[in-house]
Amino acid sequence: MRSTHAGVVIIGGGVLGASAAFHLAEAGVHGVVLLDKGPIASGTTPFAAGQTGYLNRDRVALEFSTYCIEFFERFRDRTGYPIDFRQTGSLRVALTDRYRTDLKDRQQVAAANGDRVEFLSAGQVQRRVPLLDLPPDAAVLSIPRDGWVEPKSVAVAFAAAARDRGVSIRTRLPVTRIETRDGSVCAVHTPEGRIETRWVVLAAGAWTRRLGQDLGLNLPTVPVRHQAFVTAPIAGVLPDQPIVRITEPQVYARPEAGGLLVGGYGYRPLSFDMADFPPHFEIAALEADPVGYRQLSAAAGRFFPCLRDAVVVQERRGLPTISPDGKLLVGEPAGCRGLLVASACAVGGIDRSPGVGRIVAELVSGKPVWGPATALTVDRFGDDFTEDAGLRAGCEEIYAHHYHEVY
Repeated sequence: MRSTHAGVVIIGGGVLGASAAFHLAEAGVHGVVLLDKGPIASGTTPFAAGQTGYLNRDRVALEFSTYCIEFFERFRDRTGYPIDFRQTGSLRVALTDRYRTDLKDRQQVAAANGDRVEFLSAGQVQRRVPLLDLPPDAAVLSIPRDGWVEPKSVAVAFAAAARDRGVSIRTRLPVTRIETRDGSVCAVHTPEGRIETRWVVLAAGAWTRRLGQDLGLNLPTVPVRHQAFVTAPIAGVLPDQPIVRITEPQVYARPEAGGLLVGGYGYRPLSFDMADFPPHFEIAALEADPVGYRQLSAAAGRFFPCLRDAVVVQERRGLPTISPDGKLLVGEPAGCRGLLVASACAVGGIDRSPGVGRIVAELVSGKPVWGPATALTVDRFGDDFTEDAGLRAGCEEIYAHHYHEVY
């Protein structure tokens, strides 16, 4: 078998893998190779909503998300490539006292962070989102720094910027095996041969856990189906209106091509074992859950009556990965030195991609570890989720209450 050498091999050309490639190259790491079994951004990435949301009550999470939003605000300056980032802000809506208190807490965090957020009156909400129909006692917090981006453009821009900085990108080249020796990564195998390396970044999206199992690792992350839909143009949708996130029913809506892109959490959550799919399965072939779509449409239609007669022109669904606490997994698992896992995007891979890339680059280059990395270690659950059934149930439960407990 033909053998070559690389300093770092990245498995996966989605937004997390592409960001890792860029950040590694930017940090001066040489010999980086990115491999994907399909084209760049061919997994769950292109089906994402692409929304950014940085304001978090947790200080460590806020530091992480602030880096990410600042990166998006200066994306072209950092990478040399533009992305379609529309910083139109967001409206976070609470309908009950519990989540009204949550909004007040976020307002205090924003003030301490030097950011301007404000509660809006019903009239202000109506002017910004004319088709939104909320109960009179709803609390609405406006967060101007939020926005959304065409998701594939982010991965493509990261990959192009990485290539310009010396990263070798090979698409249509799957990894068939990760080879280890004495508890350390030593090579990856592909149909074209063996690539010797000391570092492997496992950013394979829905296939991450499966590849870890081949190494005898129990990576605590599973893919869970997430669905959204896009309507035909609707009169009254403003092209620059903010994202609307309604906490209790866990639905979101933003403008998309004159219509609305609508998604949500907790609607019939279902996790998957990628071993149950055929070898050449692609995310685009994931079957729809029609009942879940109907439930989502009915929940969102309470607040956007225009959806009741809207024509759906596109269904989006993917298999984002979830961990048992809803946080990312970024780091080296015990028992496999040189393997860096980048997974558990929790339906926020686009939003979180700059921070993931930064952590990966710092771990490989030996730079001081960024503070947020300590909360995202792969082994933080200990022996709590050693059984697959328990892990999947825990991750499904996190997805079912994503807006309530995590986001």
